[in-house]
Amino acid sequence: MKKLITLTLLFSAFLLLVSGCSFGPDPKTVVSKYLDEYQNGNFDKAYDLLSAKDKAVKSKQEYSSDLQEFAGLAKMMAGKITYNVKDVKVTGEKALATVDITSPDPSKMMGELFGAAMKSAFGGGGKTDEKEMEKIAEKMKDKDMPTITRTEQYELVKDKDGWRVYMGWENEKKIKELKAAAEKFEKQKKFADAKAKYSEIQLLSSRDSEAPKKIKEMDEKIASYKEKQAYFTNVEVKNVSIGKSYFGEKGVFGEIKNKGDKSLKSVEITTYCLDKDGKVVFDKTYHPVLVSEYSFRNEGPLKPNYSRQFGCKLDDAPSDWSGKVRVEVTDVEFE
Repeated sequence: MKKLITLTLLFSAFLLLVSGCSFGPDPKTVVSKYLDEYQNGNFDKAYDLLSAKDKAVKSKQEYSSDLQEFAGLAKMMAGKITYNVKDVKVTGEKALATVDITSPDPSKMMGELFGAAMKSAFGGGGKTDEKEMEKIAEKMKDKDMPTITRTEQYELVKDKDGWRVYMGWENEKKIKELKAAAEKFEKQKKFADAKAKYSEIQLLSSRDSEAPKKIKEMDEKIASYKEKQAYFTNVEVKNVSIGKSYFGEKGVFGEIKNKGDKSLKSVEITTYCLDKDGKVVFDKTYHPVLVSEYSFRNEGPLKPNYSRQFGCKLDDAPSDWSGKVRVEVTDVEFE
């Protein structure tokens, strides 16, 4: 009998060890508690439910200080924000909670809130007046305001003290760098490279709502740009030379001709300035064709078999520019 009891206790201990889920609240309970504290402005208590990795990046004082200006808004919204943790997926030591958050529609509140913020700003305080926020809260207390529901995802990790909400602050610097690189690639029409950067951001933070939208946008731009690129060979750049404008400004001059069968309402060319070894040291875009109400010189679309001269200033090129250039068509818009 004694052996049986001992074996039973050992087996129970083994089950606790392998399951790893008998200590502390489950992910759903933790994220619910975090949202409760956060929504009610109890930022110190919300901080206690964050992961050790996040706490290593930002102290409780920094976290509370960053959110203090929203304390008045939290008081005003108390009881008016509801949430539903509709799904939690656990994968080993990580979990992903999908939460529907229903709150008053901010567009309906902006008038009074903006007024309070502007009053504080022009009053010289710099921060939102708590008393003013409380007055607005009292006015709106019993109002039935239109609501809006948004879906957010919260990552959780299993720390030594149990499940904790993971904000990913350790990745903020990396995400900022990736966004800057993605924007640069997008500007250079390298949409596939930009998409790759946004995909990296999505892997680092599932809560970044911009990344999925930008990935979809890049897919659309990749498809659209392929069609445009196929037409680039129909736009001939010729008679390129370096000279000076009427005002004595150094620039690149030349002519483009539409040898295709489509009218173009926009043509973008990029001038690449080369050093003595033929490497690019500077580039500049210019639109010799641009049909727009905002265009300074609107000469209409470039029709098939038509030509147009161009001139683009290069007085801001660096000193290591050898005076040689390469001019390429980098974008077109069909009429």
